[in-house]
Amino acid sequence: MPRRFLIPSVTFIAFLFGVQPSVVLSQTKNLDSLKGVLQKTEGIARVTTLLEICWEYRFTNADSARMYGLIALDLAKKEKSEDLEAEALNDIGVTYEAQGNYDEALIYESQALALRKKLGDSSKIANTLNTLGIIHDERGDYEKALSHYFDARKIYEGLQDESKIAMVLTNIGIVLRAQKEYEKVISYYRQAMTIYQKLGNKFGQAACHSNLGAVYLSLTRYDSAIYYSLLASEEFEAQNVRQFLPTTLSNAAIAYAKSGQNEKAKFYFAKAKKLHEDYNNKKELSFTLSQLARLEAKQGNKTEAIAYGEQALNIATSIKAMEQIMQAHEALAESKAQAADFRGAYKEHIEYSAVKDSLFQQQKSKQLLELQTKYDTEKKDRQISDLSKDNNLKAATIERNYFFIGGVLALFLLGIALFYVWRLRSERDRQVVLNEQKIRIREAQITSVIESQEQERKRFASDLHDGMGQLVAALQLTVQSIKNTQDQEKTVSLVENSEQLLNDIQSEIRNIAFNLMPPVLVKEGLIPATRELIRRVNKASQLQATLSVHDVPTRFSNVVEISIYRIIQELISNILKHSDATELAISFTGHEKEVILTLEDNGIGYDLAKFQNNTSSNGWRTIQTRTNLMKGFIDFDVVTGRKNNTITIQVPAMATNPATEKVQNTE
Repeated sequence: MPRRFLIPSVTFIAFLFGVQPSVVLSQTKNLDSLKGVLQKTEGIARVTTLLEICWEYRFTNADSARMYGLIALDLAKKEKSEDLEAEALNDIGVTYEAQGNYDEALIYESQALALRKKLGDSSKIANTLNTLGIIHDERGDYEKALSHYFDARKIYEGLQDESKIAMVLTNIGIVLRAQKEYEKVISYYRQAMTIYQKLGNKFGQAACHSNLGAVYLSLTRYDSAIYYSLLASEEFEAQNVRQFLPTTLSNAAIAYAKSGQNEKAKFYFAKAKKLHEDYNNKKELSFTLSQLARLEAKQGNKTEAIAYGEQALNIATSIKAMEQIMQAHEALAESKAQAADFRGAYKEHIEYSAVKDSLFQQQKSKQLLELQTKYDTEKKDRQISDLSKDNNLKAATIERNYFFIGGVLALFLLGIALFYVWRLRSERDRQVVLNEQKIRIREAQITSVIESQEQERKRFASDLHDGMGQLVAALQLTVQSIKNTQDQEKTVSLVENSEQLLNDIQSEIRNIAFNLMPPVLVKEGLIPATRELIRRVNKASQLQATLSVHDVPTRFSNVVEISIYRIIQELISNILKHSDATELAISFTGHEKEVILTLEDNGIGYDLAKFQNNTSSNGWRTIQTRTNLMKGFIDFDVVTGRKNNTITIQVPAMATNPATEKVQNTE
């Protein structure tokens, strides 16, 4: 039975993981079958079966998985099988990592790495390096995490293992997200998603949906965060992947809370909490408890908020998860401040800031100074109260205390009012900036369209003048010659020449009409028009192009058909000018959520930045404008001097307005 080395990882709000090629729906059947085999095997075969059972359990019950892994480890040592011993160490480490027990996970994975380096199996070495990267990532040691990820990626690229390359791309994206480099993160996720879709890996696609939900949560795009998180939840639930399902539910809950939908947030947090408890995932359980504490504090439920915060802190401390310890202290600081326990809130914020500084090297927050002031005020009040017991000025002291409290309350209310005024003004300024950016983008798009139209008119005028004009002039001269000659044979020759000129004029008219708007595009649609364009390119140049179509609608909306056709024209023109390619493969692939267009050529890579910034040509701006018009995404895999280039365009299915019938053929 084949083994799979596919390692999950959970970080910050969302999670990421390695590729899981098989859906887990038949897990119970597999386990029953494996346990039946286990009763009949001995020696090496028994070790292999124990490891298979361990791996089947890892998504649903880490404790059971670890039990079988430890038994396999002991038996592998007795059988003196270092390869199976390394597998057992790796799988046991995965079960500890899944529950947030990072010290134990590092011990077992380090031993597995040493054995695998000794045995020299490159693929398995890379698997363990990836797992070590995940563990360091989750502990907040991003430098070590990236080091292990890039070492693993180098090995996978040498092995040309696409599924593992996608896994590492996703894991690297997690670290970049912690550094707030969100655009790079989205690029990494889309590269991984393209590979997962190509391989038909539903588990990997669900992972990318979850990670996109987390990125949009960081970008405060809460509607998108809710959409992708709940989509991932449905996909994981369908696959019975219990280890990761609660994390996507937590992401959706956070987005609901940020959107002010507190009841929905509590509902999804409660579901996530129950699933984390069932799986005994300490790290994510701590995170969920911290979020519940903050939500309860926000709603004024002080007792429940503090209880959730203390549970979160105890669990995070037990597994030494620094980021979750920081979150728990922050939640407790907010909860105790809400309960007017300013001394306790101050102490919690001191702990929060210490952990935060160690992770991010930032200065203490303004909130710490505010809590310090409240704590000092409370301390002075106690001193005044103690002094009042030693003298006979009780009445005066009480009056002074009332006055002081009233002043503090007035200052507090004034501070809240100033804060809201500042916040409203900041939001107004932000909206002004966003509106100005939208106007500039719209103006740039309009300018690009106008310039493209003007260029098309100039080209049309040139075609009429240089082609049609010369042919018509030649026809006029021939007709004049016919009128002036008396020689019958010469007249016949001139008439035949006139017929040829008329044929040439008709052909020129057809070519000009095709360039303006191919009739086949209007009558039959994008796919037949693309075939006709390829036929003309193959006939007129050294470039030989092919077209493949898989599960694509017969017709798209007018905007999409014209936009994609013009983009293909522009890209082919760019390939002919810059890459010296002799082969070009164009493919359309339909999916449930989108249609993907891919152009792959065997030419030399060109300077992409120069193409995009070329002020003498509107090619790039035309492509970008038409892609934005379709709400699509375009990605260039082009490196200067390197052979073979790939361009991918993704168009959402909602923008294509597909017909019921699908095109399913290859040329």
